[in-house]
Amino acid sequence: MEEDVKKYTFNEDARAEGVSLKCLSCGSPLEFNPETQMFVCPACQSEFTREKLGRNLDDLNDDEEQKEYYDESIKEYNCPSCGAEILADENTTTEFCVYCQNPVVFKGRVNGQLRPDLIIPFKITKEEAKQILKEHLLCYGFIPNDFFEEANLDHVSGVYYPFWEADVDTNCSMSATGTSVETWRAGDRRYTKTSYYDIYRNADIHFEDLSVNALKSADKALVEGVLPYPIKEHIPFDIAYLTGFHAKKNDLEFKDVRPEINLKMKEYSHKMLKDTIGGYNNIKINSHNIRVKQQKKDYTLLPIWILSYKYNDKMYTFAVNGSTGKMFGDIPVSKGKLGWSFVSILFAIFLFATLIGGLFL
Repeated sequence: MEEDVKKYTFNEDARAEGVSLKCLSCGSPLEFNPETQMFVCPACQSEFTREKLGRNLDDLNDDEEQKEYYDESIKEYNCPSCGAEILADENTTTEFCVYCQNPVVFKGRVNGQLRPDLIIPFKITKEEAKQILKEHLLCYGFIPNDFFEEANLDHVSGVYYPFWEADVDTNCSMSATGTSVETWRAGDRRYTKTSYYDIYRNADIHFEDLSVNALKSADKALVEGVLPYPIKEHIPFDIAYLTGFHAKKNDLEFKDVRPEINLKMKEYSHKMLKDTIGGYNNIKINSHNIRVKQQKKDYTLLPIWILSYKYNDKMYTFAVNGSTGKMFGDIPVSKGKLGWSFVSILFAIFLFATLIGGLFL
């Protein structure tokens, strides 16, 4: 064990060059395996736990050292075709853009990049993601055949997406008017009595991990299509889990997404308070107020498998939640398959009509 400690002791020169996770047995770069949650050496097949490899990263105790290490150990890739910017550790290589599959340009180190607070590591493996895509799309009979070819599915890439998450303690209040209506008959007359009640609700509500995409609209629909993520799987950010994967750079700061977080709190608290009101024929909400008592924000990376597929000059992008396996994406339709299906339906209708006609002759 003492030998392992010596191999993973940092020095200033090493940190300045951008230190990476190396195999204790042969010194080759390691990759994170989502299935086993272990770090694997492709060269000699050795496996290591995060605890065993953690000594080099754990030496970075203060925020400035952590920020320096993150900035120096992350590289940026830029796609000249679609403009996508992807971050990855220095051992992660890519020859194509995960969004449009065109060649990428390596831009070198990232300076001043915001270091995440939390991360959810990948649990779904690449092979599992490919199988999920196959199973979900095989039920659509109009998918082009070449989509399911291994050469296409093998382009699926693991990408960490940036999110702003907020834990908020609030005091929420609501005032409403409840209406109760009674009707009865006495002889030939029908009577109606309407009673009005003033209703007031007040509650301390804690919101946990309110998540908002830290990217602009181009990626928003795709990313939010695979939500939610299990809250319990958040762990403190560890650069080791980026090994073998990419990461998107955020282009929205917390102040930019605060209105969306406030809207989520308003919607959730409105429903929670209103659901406590019952026994009335009608309820009219007069006011609803939220007072924030305490708020904590976290910059978080969430795992998504991305596959881009080009068909008829249109790019289709699919996303698979790297933790739960939930899939989202536009469905490409083969015009040839659609045409044959239409002809087959018409032929079936013709045969049925002919059979029915023959029975009445």
